[in-house]
Amino acid sequence: MKRNFLQLAAVALAFALGGCSDDNTIVSPNGNQTINPIDNPIAKCHNGRFVGAVEDNGVLSFKGIPYAKAPVNELRWKAPLPAEASNDTIQAKDFGNSAIQPYSPTETASSRTRSEDCLTLNVWTKDLTTKNKPVMIWIHGGSYISGGTSDPLSEGKFLVAGNPDIVLVTINYRLGLMGFIDFSHVPGGTDFPDAPYLGILDQQMAMRWVQQNIEAFGGDPKNVTIFGESAGGGSVCCHLVAKGSEGLFQHAIAMSGALNLTFSQKDFDKYDMAEALLRLSGCYTMDELMAIPEERILELIEMETGRFGIEGGSILSHLNNHPMRDDERSIIPTDPFKALAEGASKDVDVIIGSTSEEMKYWAYLYTYLGEDGLQLFCDRFLSGKEEEARQALGEGGGVIDKFIETAVCEQDEVSAKYPKIWERTELQTEMFFRMANIIMARNHVAAGGSGKTYMYYFGKGLENPDIKWLGACHSCELTYAFNIENFEKLGPLDPVLTKNFSTAFTNFARTGNPSLTGIVWTPYTPEGVNTMVIGNDCSMKMQETPRMNQVDLLLPYYLKFYFNK
Repeated sequence: MKRNFLQLAAVALAFALGGCSDDNTIVSPNGNQTINPIDNPIAKCHNGRFVGAVEDNGVLSFKGIPYAKAPVNELRWKAPLPAEASNDTIQAKDFGNSAIQPYSPTETASSRTRSEDCLTLNVWTKDLTTKNKPVMIWIHGGSYISGGTSDPLSEGKFLVAGNPDIVLVTINYRLGLMGFIDFSHVPGGTDFPDAPYLGILDQQMAMRWVQQNIEAFGGDPKNVTIFGESAGGGSVCCHLVAKGSEGLFQHAIAMSGALNLTFSQKDFDKYDMAEALLRLSGCYTMDELMAIPEERILELIEMETGRFGIEGGSILSHLNNHPMRDDERSIIPTDPFKALAEGASKDVDVIIGSTSEEMKYWAYLYTYLGEDGLQLFCDRFLSGKEEEARQALGEGGGVIDKFIETAVCEQDEVSAKYPKIWERTELQTEMFFRMANIIMARNHVAAGGSGKTYMYYFGKGLENPDIKWLGACHSCELTYAFNIENFEKLGPLDPVLTKNFSTAFTNFARTGNPSLTGIVWTPYTPEGVNTMVIGNDCSMKMQETPRMNQVDLLLPYYLKFYFNK
């Protein structure tokens, strides 16, 4: 569900490689020049000898490594298959293709080549000789419909430079109508049972590739942490309960994403992306859909239809389906919250967290619609979400109005022009993010396993004067997590908080405990001092659950709202 604040153009550097004379030498195509292996590190994996690069800070990077067969032709909308074994020498110096997605000026990955052939990953490591280093696998966000590993907010070289004992992996996966679509009502659709959660299967395949190959980069396959933000955080939570994810990781960090970011069959039927695809493409059967050229699919997701949407102009790019939850049809159970409480991943250490003003980011997206953008945010987005909640809660719908009347939010020039905008936005922050986080944390504790549970609440806002009104909005903590000290568009970034927050995550990857020197991060309990609060003053302190009055008001109604019954 994340979008970037900065659009960057990626520059691809072509470098032709020839055969290998031995394990340590690369010979150029004409055979007359030997390329220095010190500047061209080689990692031998089961599917190739990958030639990486040395970043400007000395970190080694290997980019665009395929972890599965390209899901094209007869493999379109099918579960991923492992990459075939190979001894070929392959350049790994640039990110792979981005997944099929709509172009957006706020999403860097969409400005790169977009293709069905997108199942690649990237590895950053300080050296190839040190062994048994903890491994962190990053799953990007983007509403399950956009994003990619080329996102500068998740640039890997800074995290590894500050933590040279860590191996970092970032992965691409199928998105939108290629990764999360239900064909059960389309003639021939029963032959594509995995289509509603292909992106999750892709992530599992990437994790299996890591298990098989990460030792070539110095990583320890028995000490793996998965982490992600937004849809990436939701994906992390899916793996906590999904069939096939067992044993692929030992620790998990879910940033601004929880088990609520899943769809029931009823949700798929309501939005019916498959029907929209059939209508816009003029197809009637799966055979016809399978025959659509990739170029036509890219055209369809950009097609203007009159359907209102800030995350793309067409109905296909507006419908951001989530992974399917269904005991009969999916690898994700129908009630994933219950599955967590019953012991799924009870022995996995988990960090769950959110920012204090998540939904202000969506207000920011609406400013792209012009001068009336924030008015549309109030009239369409907020009003629509509030009405959905009232319908779901029935007689309990009055809690929505009570929350808006009693919430305490900082007032500014925006709220002076649009009364109650921030109180209404705060309601959505709670309903979409924090309520699900708290239920997950409580259920993971209740499971009684050996896995510890930790929670954070990130309140350090943006400092760029032009966007300071966004506060601690969705995705604002990414630069801190990735140890990125300089990101101009976001304003000054505190170097101490950057180091502390990223080190808390890497400590967690090392040992399952995110505590720092002088900052003890204690496990979550339903009561008492249970949350690491990152303040706007850059402090990190354990406190009781913030805004507990809001939690008490909404939490009793949340699961009824989530399951819409």
